[in-house]
Amino acid sequence: MKEENSSEQKSPKKSMKKKLINAAGFLLGVIIVAFMIKKFVENWQEIKPYLTDCSWLLFGASAVLYGIAFLAIGWNWSHVVYHMDKTLTVREYLHLHMSSVLAKYIPGGIWNIVGKAYLCAQKGVEKSTTTASIILEYVFQIISSGLFFLFLLPLLLKDYFTTWMMVLMVLAVIVVCLLLPWCAAFGTRILGRVFKEDLSGVELKAGYVYRMLLRYVGVWLFTGAGLTVMALSFMRLDGLQAVSLILAYPVSWVAGFLSPSPNGMGVREGMLQLLLGAAYEAGPLLLIVLTTRIWTILGEVLAVGGFQLYYKLTERKRK
Repeated sequence: MKEENSSEQKSPKKSMKKKLINAAGFLLGVIIVAFMIKKFVENWQEIKPYLTDCSWLLFGASAVLYGIAFLAIGWNWSHVVYHMDKTLTVREYLHLHMSSVLAKYIPGGIWNIVGKAYLCAQKGVEKSTTTASIILEYVFQIISSGLFFLFLLPLLLKDYFTTWMMVLMVLAVIVVCLLLPWCAAFGTRILGRVFKEDLSGVELKAGYVYRMLLRYVGVWLFTGAGLTVMALSFMRLDGLQAVSLILAYPVSWVAGFLSPSPNGMGVREGMLQLLLGAAYEAGPLLLIVLTTRIWTILGEVLAVGGFQLYYKLTERKRK
């Protein structure tokens, strides 16, 4: 009886702690966004010409590119869960993913996960399998973005870079690449504890880890290409600015993902601004950073809408 009472007492405390963390995350996001909007208004005269000369055709093309990248993210997850459970085809898993993914915009930040688990369960896939696949997806996203950070470091520290630092950098990249399977296993254990899911039965062979990380690196690169096109719709970019943009976005995404802010609101944008501060002037940078949120939402809506239409049409032909 004492254990039951203790459990009942802890539950409200955990619930209150979670609510406080969510509230703090929301407040943090609002503060960062408000600060950036304030700076945007202050720099309006500098930003206005870029908006006036904007190529909306390029902007639309960039949203389509992000939509393709977003679809590829779902495709990657579909391969992860298919590797664990072949109850459904990769195409069917992708359909379930695209049917639930926009629920992440519902306050709480977990409804896309809950929705995905529910839809998979309806098709006979174990809830634990779905949860494990989502955890592995996060692990691959985080580790692959870390690789981008390694290549971003020389740009961030270019004023202090020496030959010896370059040698150490190359050695660090080699060591990290060799340790990637261990990193994936370690990250899986950590996130398994966070999600309170037993992942001891999940086997991560080195070949599989490298293959999946290559997929996720490819998606980040395609996302960066779309983001570069989005920036080009407003302004001209030199090579360093384009490379910085491609390398910085995955890092900013993970910063937002790991923050308590809902859907990384504010934190992702703030990190992106911080990482790109040396490569861009203040006004154009604020324009790019604040537009990325609109760009991703538009791309995601196009991806979900386009895929659902394609899926329905092809299902009719099959029948």
